[in-house]
Formats: sequence, C-alpha cells, structure tokens
Amino acid sequence: MPPPAVHRPPPRFCVWELTLACDARCIHCGSSAGAPRPAELDSSEALELCDALADLGVPHVTLSGGEPLLRPDWEQLAARLVARGVAVEMISNGLALDAAAARRVARSGIRSVTLSVDGPEEVHDGLRGVRGAFARAVAAAGHLRREGLPVGASTQINVRNVGRLEELESALHGAGFQGWQLQLTMPHGRCAEHADLVVPPAAVGRIVDFVLAARTRRLLPVYAADNIGWMLRCEPLLRSPKDPPESFYPGCQAGLDVIGLTSDGTVRGCLSLPPAFDEDNVRARPLAAIWRDESLFAFNRQFRPADLTGACAACPFARVCRGGCKSLAWAVTGGVAENPYCARLLQT
Repeated sequence: MPPPAVHRPPPRFCVWELTLACDARCIHCGSSAGAPRPAELDSSEALELCDALADLGVPHVTLSGGEPLLRPDWEQLAARLVARGVAVEMISNGLALDAAAARRVARSGIRSVTLSVDGPEEVHDGLRGVRGAFARAVAAAGHLRREGLPVGASTQINVRNVGRLEELESALHGAGFQGWQLQLTMPHGRCAEHADLVVPPAAVGRIVDFVLAARTRRLLPVYAADNIGWMLRCEPLLRSPKDPPESFYPGCQAGLDVIGLTSDGTVRGCLSLPPAFDEDNVRARPLAAIWRDESLFAFNRQFRPADLTGACAACPFARVCRGGCKSLAWAVTGGVAENPYCARLLQT
C-alpha cells in the first residue's frame, strides 16, 4: 500500500551538477569528476529543468560540477533560473574563471561564487593535480570581487591540510575571501581510492576548536558544513557564519528540504550522496512528481529513531539529528544507522 498523501513543501535548496566534466583531477573528489557523464542533459532538457525547478518553488539553486563553467550553456541556464525568480549561486575550482568569465558570471545574475581552496599553495595544487591552481583560485576571487560578486571559499579537510588551517585562514583573509566553509573529505568517488586522506574521527574535536577560535579572530566568517559537528552546546556558533549565529544542525535534510540533481537528470536527496541513493530521473518523470512521491527518499522521509544503532540509538538528540550526515555515515560504515564522526559522542 502506498504511503498516505501528504503536503510536501518544495525543497528550499537544490545543488545541480551541470556537468561531470572537470579541468582538475582532485584525488579527494567525491564524484570522480573528469569526463562528462554519458548522456548529460542537452540544452533544451536543461532549460526545461530550470523551469521545473522554478515551477516547483525551489528558491535557491547552486550550480556545481565537475566544473560548471565547462558546460557551454551554463550562462544561459543561470540566466533562465534568475529570470524565473530563483536565487543562483555557483561552486567553481576557479581554473576557468578569468576576468572575462567573471564578467559573464555577473551578467548572468548569479549572486555569489564559492571557490574550492583546499590548503596552502603546495597542498592545494598537490591535491588537485594542477600546478598553479591555488594562484588561479586567488586570481579568480579578485576577478569576481571586481565584478561586485561576493566570494567565499570551501575547504575539504583531510590529513594533508588539517594541521594547516590557521595558515590557510590567513591566506584566504589576505586574498579577500568573504566567507569560508569547512567540510570533511569523505571516501566517495575518486577519494575512495585514496581513503588514507580521510581524517579519523578523533580529529573532529580539533576541527571544532579551530572553527570556534577562528570566529574569535574574525579574519573572515568561518562555519562548518553539515558533515562536521552535531548537537554540541556550541552548535549555533559552529554552524552559522553570522554573528550572532542564526543556524543550527537540524538533522540531514536530504529529500526533506534539499534536493540534488546530476548532469544526466538523476535525482537524489542530496548531491553529496552516492549513486546508491539515486531516486529517479527527470527524463522519466517530471521533477515535481518525483519530489511529491512519498515512497522516495525513504531513508529520511520514513526515518524513525528506532532505525538507529549503537551510540546514535542511545542519543537524546536522535530524533533531531537522525544520525548526522547520511553521506558521511554511508561512506565510512556502509549504512546510515550510526555515525562514528559525531562530535558530541567524541566529547563524552
């Protein structure tokens, strides 16, 4: 028997992988980006998806990759979303973001850009397999700022950079970045072949302490992504870049408040989730029908605290936290019932 009909509000956030093509070869990539996916959406299909997102009522879309700037029609897609009233952001590695590209980004109506910066120069270049990648990311930030666009940085924390975060903080401040998100490298995609890069759970406390200390230094707004932390007393300070803080971790929102789209039209609850969590495809059914199908995204929509195991099952915050980041749990345990990276667990 199908689940009873419910009113399902639209997702507030969508991350859309425009293409899997990428001009870097990051060993910590969670998507094995490099070549485009087979049968990526063509321009007509992608424009229809822009309209479908707007019709569904999605207010925020982040264009990602791969490297989104390698898709020839990225500007047209961004402009279509903006014209339909959607707030659009972009995540880029910066390699293709010269002055001309920055002008195109601004002209398209994109509101802000986050550049991936994974360490001081030699660490960043080594992880990304491109000599000069750090310098080009810094240059890209300058081009974007001159176009009046806010520019942030996103760093995947791994064993090569976890001990150099203060150094990177100073470098980002000096380069004019206006915000900094930290997240854990997870052994998905290409990184599954380099799992030795992944920091152990014991490193989480050190990362939390760094974020709190960085907030007091106020060089730039620093905050943790959803795969760090969970249910600490300092949670609002850890999660929100604003002062006073406005956010806290509400539990994994994949398929509840968040949706992910791959470049071939596959729908997931969150783009960070692996292919095991593919739900449907917009070539097979309209996006709205997929989102409103209560039999999908079952790992979250049908979640019960009783589904959790181990320390997560005994946690008083189980109903809210839901076992932390599902993508991280799956990557390190092969399931979503328990999460050894819980900062609260590690502090008790």
